[in-house]
Amino acid sequence: MKHASICIFILFFSLQAQAKLLDKILAVIDDQVITYSEITRIKDTIRPRREIAPLIFTKADPSQPEIVSSVINMKLVRDKLSSLGYVINDDQVESQIKSTEERLGLNRNSLLRFLKNNGLEFDEYFELTRESIELNIFNARVIAPLINISDQDIKNEFYKQNSQSKTISFKYILVDFILSRGVENKFSSTQIRDSLKQFQAGSSLPQGLDIAETNVLGEITADGLSESLRVALKNTEEGDFSKPIALNGTLHSFFVKKRDLVESDVYLKQKERIHQELFQKLSDQVTHLWFQREESKHYIVKYLK
Repeated sequence: MKHASICIFILFFSLQAQAKLLDKILAVIDDQVITYSEITRIKDTIRPRREIAPLIFTKADPSQPEIVSSVINMKLVRDKLSSLGYVINDDQVESQIKSTEERLGLNRNSLLRFLKNNGLEFDEYFELTRESIELNIFNARVIAPLINISDQDIKNEFYKQNSQSKTISFKYILVDFILSRGVENKFSSTQIRDSLKQFQAGSSLPQGLDIAETNVLGEITADGLSESLRVALKNTEEGDFSKPIALNGTLHSFFVKKRDLVESDVYLKQKERIHQELFQKLSDQVTHLWFQREESKHYIVKYLK
């Protein structure tokens, strides 16, 4: 069955000898089958399933292929955890259910009434709880170690979200390139910046564009700079040159050797939120790629229209 093309129909013959389609296989993963009735049951009870296991069922109205993919993914998760030595037994599931009951102030009869009112069997709830435990372990042990978010990542995202805010301030390490007089009459601002970039990379400057002097400026904050320079540097990335600026009668272009965000109260208040947003975004990306790679290690066939 594992490596053969499978298209099985289970037929029930009524007393009138008329055939009625009861079930069919929608997908196969290794030696396990996923049936039409299984997927239909999930779709018909998607609302309570989302309440119980929101990390597994993320959409309010998933399509049949999306539900099939979710079921396959959970089988891949279980297989991975098993290979790592994590097998969630019935006692662990029962313990989790009791903890949930205590947290919600329910007893078992109350839970059974809730399930019945929402069209779920206790066995279905039991397996949903097992899968939720498995997915939490999977995220913590497999996905989380693949994600790295630095302080600079958080600062960059903070700047994106607050780029128009006047409360944002930077500190810099700059190299001041003081240009010879008259170069602004021979070269455009873009030409000057591009030439300085090429010079920084080891090329020669074009004739007529000369550097009169360079100064390395130690760590300085934007608060101590002129308005024109502060604006120019705010729009200049680390490792780039600012647009040429006239200061005290001479033309300057500043190479931003290092740019760092000043950790203001506004930043500190948003830091944890931004970290969580970045983690969730990267987690979704990493998880998607993980499932793509993992599928190639298994025999998976889908019989979907």
